[in-house]
Amino acid sequence: MKATLSLNLPALNLTKPVMTAIAQDILAIIKIRIYKGLDYNLNRFRAYSNKPIYISYKSTTYKRLKPKGGIKKANSMLFPGGYAEYKEKSRKRSNAVEGQTAAVDLTLSGMMLQNFVVLDSTNTKFTIGLLPPVQDYGFAVNQDRGFIGLAKKEVDQLIEIVKANLLGE
Repeated sequence: MKATLSLNLPALNLTKPVMTAIAQDILAIIKIRIYKGLDYNLNRFRAYSNKPIYISYKSTTYKRLKPKGGIKKANSMLFPGGYAEYKEKSRKRSNAVEGQTAAVDLTLSGMMLQNFVVLDSTNTKFTIGLLPPVQDYGFAVNQDRGFIGLAKKEVDQLIEIVKANLLGE
């Protein structure tokens, strides 16, 4: 799966380190928005399910973050309040980003966003994406909740950052 974004940046002779820095700025913009519970259209993420869920002890969900607070069964743990309850009781919150208070912020163990990185960079382009440990899961989440991308407002913000950093404007 691939998401492409084209930017009309000032016509400059950029270096690979500068392009990597721009890519890092994009990652920061996206992650801050995610922590606020917003997709790339700046809409709130849809709420997590309240339908009762069993988390199997052998599942990848269990392996990503050991469930806490559910009702222990022989081969699984029951969360009567669904994935929403599982996430609320089991997730690790980060205080690293101010405003990370949204119930739906795509962060359970932190693995997906920690593996959302700059994959490649040259003096003319860069690629951001997900590393193999979370690629399949992360792109499935993106299909469902659209987090990879920038809203027009964010593109404008990025262009202002680039102008300030490179042109001193």
